[in-house]
Amino acid sequence: MATEQDLETPLQVAVVGAGRMGGHHARIYASLPEARLVGIVDTDLSRAAALAQNYQCDAFGSVEELLRAFPKLKATSISTPTIYHRALGQTLLSRHVDTLIEKPLAPTPADAEALVALARKQACILQVGHSERFNPVVRALGRHRLEPRFIEIHRISPMRFRSVDIGVVLDLMIHDIDIVHHFVHSPVASIAAVGVAVIGKHEDVANARIVFANGCVANITASRLALKTERRMRLFSPDSYVSVDYQKKAGVVITKTANQAQLDILRQKLSAEETPDLSNLDYTELVHVDQLEIDDQEPLKLQLQSFLHAVRHRTEPVVTGEDGAFAVDVATRITAAIRESQSAGNGPTAG
Repeated sequence: MATEQDLETPLQVAVVGAGRMGGHHARIYASLPEARLVGIVDTDLSRAAALAQNYQCDAFGSVEELLRAFPKLKATSISTPTIYHRALGQTLLSRHVDTLIEKPLAPTPADAEALVALARKQACILQVGHSERFNPVVRALGRHRLEPRFIEIHRISPMRFRSVDIGVVLDLMIHDIDIVHHFVHSPVASIAAVGVAVIGKHEDVANARIVFANGCVANITASRLALKTERRMRLFSPDSYVSVDYQKKAGVVITKTANQAQLDILRQKLSAEETPDLSNLDYTELVHVDQLEIDDQEPLKLQLQSFLHAVRHRTEPVVTGEDGAFAVDVATRITAAIRESQSAGNGPTAG
């Protein structure tokens, strides 16, 4: 059990991967009083050294070197290409190092499940870097009771030539797979999808229609070939309609407030007259329009703070390994459905 002194001592943390995302992780860890950034790891030692110099910590060419230098390392972030996630994660988790792995958790469902199983066996914290869960819009929606029946999401952006080792489903759409799962809480019943590879061998544009066991339907579009960035979600439930713009960090929730008597009168009028005169009806008396209250905090910073809190207090992370494995499984089913639709040459195919 952690002592009071343990709870006040900064946690030794390291970052594996000195690329763009690794740089952001290092920047934030270095700024947090609850963390002490001790090392940057990258197979390109010169790149690790350049980043480590910025934050007055050590550079290493491998995780093994890091662990030899800091045998009491508490936590680390893995921000490498996806194909290395399983091997790196297993090395750290097997040494009882709590680990945050950037999304996607792994390239395949089998790899993801292996990491989840090892973390469970070692009693380690495994958090997955689905930072959109910490987006101020998503956090604001968490204050509302939503029972989605239909969700439509568009996530499009210009080609950045990052994460080209994976397709747009694992690169971008996986954010929305996780968000949808967060709100729906139901097994997937069926998937239909189409996609097109334009730049490389992986799909750059994709659309998926996911039907859940509880009847909810999600229609998700992702593209990394757009001329501008757009991230929008619309959600319908029996009592509310939600429209949010992740990019502008704004949103509205329209909730039915009319009582049953008011609705009965309205429905009787609609059914009794072929062309009912509703010009005097004030729609705002039947609904409540709630502009989301947004606090503009950096999602990645909130993500890392939540990870360190889970490490220190041994609590379940906001985005668990199981969440990450679910997203990888659904993403894999979507890419399989895309391949089937391409082979058939006649549109979406159920997966």
